[in-house]
Order: sequence, then structure tokens, then C-alpha cells
Amino acid sequence: MTRVDRRTFLGGAATTGAAIALPAFAAAPATTAGATWYGGPDTDIPKIGLRWAFCATVFFADRIMIGSPAPRGYTSVGGGEIWGPRLQGRVLPGSGADYYKTTFNTYYMFEAADGALIFIHNRGTMRRFQAPPEPGKPLVPAENNGAPASGAPPVWTRFRATPVFTAPDGPHAWMNNTVFVANCQRQSNPDHTVFTYYEVL
Repeated sequence: MTRVDRRTFLGGAATTGAAIALPAFAAAPATTAGATWYGGPDTDIPKIGLRWAFCATVFFADRIMIGSPAPRGYTSVGGGEIWGPRLQGRVLPGSGADYYKTTFNTYYMFEAADGALIFIHNRGTMRRFQAPPEPGKPLVPAENNGAPASGAPPVWTRFRATPVFTAPDGPHAWMNNTVFVANCQRQSNPDHTVFTYYEVL
């Protein structure tokens, strides 16, 4: 599946909130993004498809760690933006938070380009490994659960989510009846995560 970043999607627009200025995409049909289909070992098993729906960049206002040696984390949502073929808008600042400890739960709100408010509940896992996946090689868990150590090599984090959306009646109601999966990429400087959401077909 082709990867599309925000600047590519927006045609080079780099200003925050530029996605809100793209109402034409809000009404775009589901066929604007291609789907990739996956089958099982038996041809009688129906194939399942994934289609890129949209991405959300979520910035965090703060990050608080509680306890040790396996702390629980809390981060409050500081805002962000949404872009993609099926949804554009922004992440509402102060609308929720992320609570995590290997697994995570996030609760916050999207505001679509047309002003509709959409509630999101993300559930997922973060697992750290010594290196990214390679064909034919198993993933080896990171030592010390991936905690930073002096001189230790960087680790690769597999960060996945299964979100559930609650949208109002209207053009975004399709989200209430759709199963989604998300690939997530944690970024720093500034502290944020990019969530790439796919419709399960």
C-alpha cells in the first residue's frame, strides 16, 4: 500500500490546519484510495481488504510517568490535524488523553472540516524489538523492555491500534459502522504521534 504523507496529500501545503481548507475531499467517495486484499492459505477463506482512510497527527501537551520500574504513562492531547481521502479536520486540544502501560487507551475528539464532532477511543499495543522485521526472521524483544540505556542501540517499536469512532448522523456516519485498524508512529521534537487509519473491507 502506497504511503502518503500530509504534505504530499495537501499538494505541498505546510500550514497547520490546511486540511480544513479542503472541503472537496470531505465529499470524496471511498474509491479515492486503493485497497489491498489479503487471503488465507485456503482459497475458500474469503479475502479481507485494507484501504487507507485518513491520518491524524496528534500532539501532546505533557507526558507524566507514574511508578517504576514499569511505569504507567499519561499524556494529554494538545491538538493536531487530520488529512486523507475520507476525513479532514483537526484534533481538538484538551479534548482527552492517552493512558498507557504496554497497552494503551486514548480518548479524545476530532472536529471534521464541516464542524462535526467525532469521538475516538483508541485501544492498542506498543511492543519494542531489537530491530525492524525482516523476511524469514523472528522479531526479538528488546532488552530491558526497550528502556533507554547508556550506549544501547536504538530499538524498533511496533505500535498498533484498533479505534472505535462515534460520529453524528450525516456524512460521517459511515465511521460508526466501519472496523478500523491503525499503524502508529511516535515522533519527538515536538512530541507527537502520527496515526494512519485503514478501513477493514
